[in-house]
Amino acid sequence: MANGMTTAVTAHRDAFSPDTASTRLHRALRVRLCEGDFSPGEVISIRRIAAEYGTSAMPAREAVRWLVTEGALVFSDSRKIIVPELSRERFHEVLYARQNLETEISRQAFVNIAAADIEALERIDAGINAAIEQGDLVRYMRGNYQFHFHIYRLSHSRVLLPLVEILWLQYGPSMRYICMRWGASSIADDHHREVTEALKRDDREAFCRAIAADIEQGMMLLG
Repeated sequence: MANGMTTAVTAHRDAFSPDTASTRLHRALRVRLCEGDFSPGEVISIRRIAAEYGTSAMPAREAVRWLVTEGALVFSDSRKIIVPELSRERFHEVLYARQNLETEISRQAFVNIAAADIEALERIDAGINAAIEQGDLVRYMRGNYQFHFHIYRLSHSRVLLPLVEILWLQYGPSMRYICMRWGASSIADDHHREVTEALKRDDREAFCRAIAADIEQGMMLLG
């Protein structure tokens, strides 16, 4: 998975951001964090990151420090960088913020969602359902990220999209832990299907409600 920087990551690069080794690595690591590829409390080794992506230590160090400034990683002491462990209260706050921001960004994206996008979302959701059946947590987390951000990027929002991405950087690792504890099958209600069915009916309000319900499901797992 960590073999180079994916085309998908490069494709979603901000046209106004520089295209350097450190920015490409930063984008790749952001996606992995959002997909839950790192666990809470995991130590991040700059040397290992550099080796995985075939870069020198300098761009790896810059990318990791950038993630620290975004709150996606933290210093546990003067030398060790880790994935933060969110408290129950903090995780609930992140989900609450997600529900509000992502409902609005979905509303903005609605008018830009074409038939081809609906088909793409259905393919992604089919892969998610297969991952749940097979207990494939990695594939589930990856698919869930792809499903949501396929929609959110269609908003073309230069304000809300970066905010949503910051929330997912915090959400991804903790959601992975919850799914590992309860199993991907705990995500039982297929709100993604409700999303695509609402899109087929051209029902914006039902579409936004389904997005909100999908996020609320994560809150339910907290009890």
